[in-house]
Formats: sequence, C-alpha cells, structure tokens
Amino acid sequence: MRFQLKYLIYGAFFLAGGLTFSALTMLYAKRSPSLPAPSLVAESEESRNSSEDHGEHVLVKETEKTTETPEEQTVAIDSKEIFRNSDLLRAYVKKFGLDQTIWQLHQLTALYGDCHQPAHVAGRFAYKVSSKKVFQSFRSECHSGGLHGAIEAYFMENGLQNLSYDVDLICRPELNHFFYHQCIHGIGHGLMAWSNYELLDVLKYCDRLKRSHASCWSGAFMENVVGGLGGHHAHGKSERPNTKYLTEDPHYPCNTLEDKYKGTCYFYQTSRMMTLFQGDFSKIAAACAETTESVQVYCYESMGRDVGGVHRGDPPGAIKACSTVASSPSRIHCLTGAVQDSFWDPSGQDKALHFCKLLTEETEKGSCYTTIFTRAPQVLASKNDLKRFCAKSELPYRGRCLDLIRR
Repeated sequence: MRFQLKYLIYGAFFLAGGLTFSALTMLYAKRSPSLPAPSLVAESEESRNSSEDHGEHVLVKETEKTTETPEEQTVAIDSKEIFRNSDLLRAYVKKFGLDQTIWQLHQLTALYGDCHQPAHVAGRFAYKVSSKKVFQSFRSECHSGGLHGAIEAYFMENGLQNLSYDVDLICRPELNHFFYHQCIHGIGHGLMAWSNYELLDVLKYCDRLKRSHASCWSGAFMENVVGGLGGHHAHGKSERPNTKYLTEDPHYPCNTLEDKYKGTCYFYQTSRMMTLFQGDFSKIAAACAETTESVQVYCYESMGRDVGGVHRGDPPGAIKACSTVASSPSRIHCLTGAVQDSFWDPSGQDKALHFCKLLTEETEKGSCYTTIFTRAPQVLASKNDLKRFCAKSELPYRGRCLDLIRR
C-alpha cells in the first residue's frame, strides 16, 4: 500500500524543533474560527501567474483582466469542486478572498481529507492577486497552508536579498507564539522552494534569522520530506523526489546532520519511513528505537502524528498502532503525537477528549490529558470555551485542566 504523504504529515509543524505546546504559553488569537474573515483580495490588484517548468516554479506576470473568467462567474461560495479543481480554486480566491477560501476548504475535509495542500495552492494564488497585503491576516485552518503557500510565492518572486526585513514583514513579531511559530515554519517551506531543495543551505539561511531558528528548520525538514509544495511528492523508488536529501536509508539525512538539527529532522522523518516501510508502524517503531536517546522523543512523536493521520477519527485504531512501540515511555510519546494531531482547532476538542478517555493505563491517560489541557488555551478563544472544555474531561482530571487554564 502506497501512502500519499500529503494526507499524513501536514498537521505536524506546530511541534517541530523541540517545540511542544507546553512551551507555547501565549493565548491563541482571539478570533472566531467559525466565521469567515473579510476578504483580503483587492479586485483591482495586478496579479501574477505561476507556472512550472520541469518541476521548478517560475513566476510570470499575468495580463490584467477587466472581465471575470467563466470560472469566476460560475463558482459559488459553497463550491465543493475547488478542493480538486485548480482553475476553480484560483477563481474562488480571486472572487471571495483567501480567508473565505481557507474556511471553505476546511469545511470540505470531511469529504476529501486533509486540506493543507489545496490551501498551499490557494495561498500562492492569493499572493499573486494581492501581493504583500496577503500577510496582514491569515487563518490557521488547514494547518496554515494558505500562509505557507503565500510565503513560497513571495520568496520565489523576491529572493533572499533582504531576508531579515522580509521575515519581519511576513511574520510580525507581535503575533502570539503559536502563530509566530507557524509563520516562521512557513518561511522554512518557502526557502526550500526558492533554493530548489538545497536543504543544507536552507538550514544556514534559517540560522541567519533573528529568532526562532528551530521553527524555520522545521519547515525545511517537512518540505524536504514532502518533496515539493506543488504536488511533486516522493513515493519511494518508483518516483524521483525533488530533493537529493532522501534515500532508501530511513534515517537519512537526519543521521548526517549537526546535532542541533537532528531532533527537528526526526520530527518529520517517520513520514519518510511511512513510504519506505509501506505504512508498517511496527517497522517505524523499530527504526525509532535505533536512534540515539536524545532524539527518540522526536521520532516517536513524529510516528504518533503519522498514526493520527492514518487513523483520523479512529482513536481506537490510533491507540492500537502506538501499541507497536514496546517501551511505555516511548509509547507515551507516540500517543502524544497522535492525540495532538486530532486537536488542531476547536472542532477537534471532543475527539481529543474521547482519545484520552479510551486509554486505560494511568500514566498514559494522565499524559494524554496534560497534552490536550496544555493545548486548549492555544486553540480555544475564550475563558468560557476553556471552562466548557474542562467540564467535559473525566472528573479525576478536571481540576488539573482548570489549574492549567488559569495560568
């Protein structure tokens, strides 16, 4: 069985580089994720078109259009076709704006699966339409794919001549820690696309940033595994990846890097192992056990994220998959990665709570609850939302939840 990596790993970036949600202490932006935000797209802006030549992105100016295309005339605000039709997606972005587009893609995940990849495409389209204005606001649904796509398009157009200035323009320092990490992670994606997947160069570019180097590394490593933002994904021997930093060695390139990069690298490496081992979690667990103790936590949490992607909406299946990890501490890391994958936005809170309730071993259950209690303030916008969330947890753990949200 071959696995499409884009459906397994896009929810990962918020943990990379050793950043767990226990470290993200700033509150999530006070903005309702249930309502579409105002359009960011100015209809009169000059747009730019993106094409691909032999796997490389080339930006060329698009002739300004004074009339709507047939797609713009017909695409409806509740369109389902935008998920799989790039022409309609382009028209939707231009007609309704990026925020509304991301919201609609998010609504379609129940039908079509993870929306991060089409959100990437939408972000690239939005940058061509509204240029730098696209960075004035962004939604976190679809794992911030819209932001990532816009960042990629920005670097493809502007290069790295003013890297520090560009990063401050795109990722405003006043953003809360949760959003700022996502944004810098997107910088790592964009640098990989701009550099034609020269991973080692990109890690050094990340080191030039003023702050949050690990967040930038995380985007670079994720993009290396994905193999191409434009849909050129690596699927093992039969297809040639865009990057030269993937081989049949399940530990490459992590095992060749400086120590400071290894943990972040392994946080994405199991998604490569999914391809190499055909989704056999017992083999992935064994490969993680081969790593040094200092990076095992990242490897097992990465495995847990992939488990969550395969068993989305199926907590018993995810728990069973993590049971292939032999040792209890390492199994807890797998469970942590899996439950976090289910709780990215408010709609996932009940799934996360159900996941923890299913666990029977006390240490695993306690760790599970601590994980989602720590995440809740990053995802739920108000104190009342947080209190209602805590009230739905099992009674012995409810007090711990209330203590955490008071901090």
